[in-house]
Amino acid sequence: MDRSTSSAAWPGASVALLWLLAGCTNDVSIGDLPEVLTEPVQWLDPYAQSPSRFGVVPLHAGFTPDPRVVGGVSSGEIPASSIHRKCRGWISEAPDYLLDCETAFLELNVFARSRQDVLLVVRTPDGTILCNDNRKGTRDPLIRGSFPLGNTQVWVGIQEQGATASYRLGFSETKWQSTSIPLPDD
Repeated sequence: MDRSTSSAAWPGASVALLWLLAGCTNDVSIGDLPEVLTEPVQWLDPYAQSPSRFGVVPLHAGFTPDPRVVGGVSSGEIPASSIHRKCRGWISEAPDYLLDCETAFLELNVFARSRQDVLLVVRTPDGTILCNDNRKGTRDPLIRGSFPLGNTQVWVGIQEQGATASYRLGFSETKWQSTSIPLPDD
């Protein structure tokens, strides 16, 4: 046999060699060979075990309208301190919303407005926890800060275990006044 027709030139040579080797021992059978993965490997989504209760809010720098406002009903199922020891009040087990930052924000305002006393708990993709109960002089919580690219979990909580409260949740790149968004209808 000429060297140009080696086993690399004959694709069946590798398979024949495997068959030959498998037949030489009683310990290995074709059924023992590992299966070849044909589907792409999926990376774990850090939020897969905690889908949001009300949906995803996609935002990018310069979004309109500003403020972007969504609504929901808070639920006091678990202590907010289960997310971070300094957070007070009660939140739902799953985040109310996922904020999908399509661009990073150097400064973004996240605020809630309700007829009841509500609180905000935010967990950014890097694991940073931010909490706020009352913005100075109001019952309306506000979190102002930088938000990295990716999904941020947002909870709107309530002060009493088992209580509920209708709310409006807003996102703004500009300074916010509590009257920027209307109170929810109860």
